[in-house]
Amino acid sequence: MTVKYLLSDQERETGTLPSETLRAIAEAVRTTGYAVVGNVVSEETINLLTGSVLEDVERVRATGKKTRHEENTGEGHLQLGLRRYGPYVRADLVANPVIEAVVAAILGEGAWLGFYNGNVNCPGSTYQPLHFDRPYSWKTPEDAQRDGQSWPPPTTTLSCSVALEEITEANGATEIYPRSHLETDVVNWAKNWVEPYPELIKKLSPSARMPIPQGGVCFRDPRMWHRGVPNPASKPRAMIAATYHAGRCKHWRGLYIQDLDPQTLEQCQADPRLRLMDDLTLGDGRLVFQSDVRDVFETAPSRYGINRNVRFIDEPERVNHFHDSHELGGARVVRGEISPEG
Repeated sequence: MTVKYLLSDQERETGTLPSETLRAIAEAVRTTGYAVVGNVVSEETINLLTGSVLEDVERVRATGKKTRHEENTGEGHLQLGLRRYGPYVRADLVANPVIEAVVAAILGEGAWLGFYNGNVNCPGSTYQPLHFDRPYSWKTPEDAQRDGQSWPPPTTTLSCSVALEEITEANGATEIYPRSHLETDVVNWAKNWVEPYPELIKKLSPSARMPIPQGGVCFRDPRMWHRGVPNPASKPRAMIAATYHAGRCKHWRGLYIQDLDPQTLEQCQADPRLRLMDDLTLGDGRLVFQSDVRDVFETAPSRYGINRNVRFIDEPERVNHFHDSHELGGARVVRGEISPEG
């Protein structure tokens, strides 16, 4: 049974959690794979973001084309970029001390924001393949032991799913396999799809659903098996996905590279903007936002040593949030119209 904790209004306003609750949340993520905390995000933010996401869904659907994510996973499941300019970037999402406290409790100080995106399940959607989002950072018990880790090893990434409305089976709550993040048979798989292994699925059954109250957050080990399911409701179900990576993960995608050479490691530690690129050269690995939201990230430094990992651009450059949510920066920088067409 996963932790379900409802923040009081005072706890949300002050950004604090009792230490025993924080420990329970971290333990639930470690053992079960997820934990749900309610009343984390304000009603004002929920209303603002819900309206903007649903407007953007209409614009994407008006193109008459499937998105790349739909083609790769399942029809009706949108990885929809979130607006990265004011007033749509909110501190109680991207700089929330409760979220950052949980992230630090699970990943440690120095964890950094590596992904910020919308996750929409549209009416008429299909099943996605059963999958997991992130690989294991340590591949063998010996690997883990040399690095001072237990086996099965802990996660080095944490997904934070924010519900813009109450998410239930009635609007397509995600199907999950609790405790599957501890299944080490997947360690050396070339792909992250589980469906070709029916005996392993049977071993980890039964599955469950991932309900989240409106304004709540599900903290999830991305190695836990899950899939989007059909949304039987009459309107899109909107959720926000923010993923954090442990400080030891120096690749821009959040990968942990164990044999990083000392010189590269020293450069990364000296300059928190730097991340390893896909070709293993160093580059700027921050997420991109419009400069009018700088204060949202910088007015209140993280109490828990979380690197918010952002850079800002000024006009005439603009952030087109409709594109490249899975690419470096998390959105496309353009000069001109912000559009799903280009």
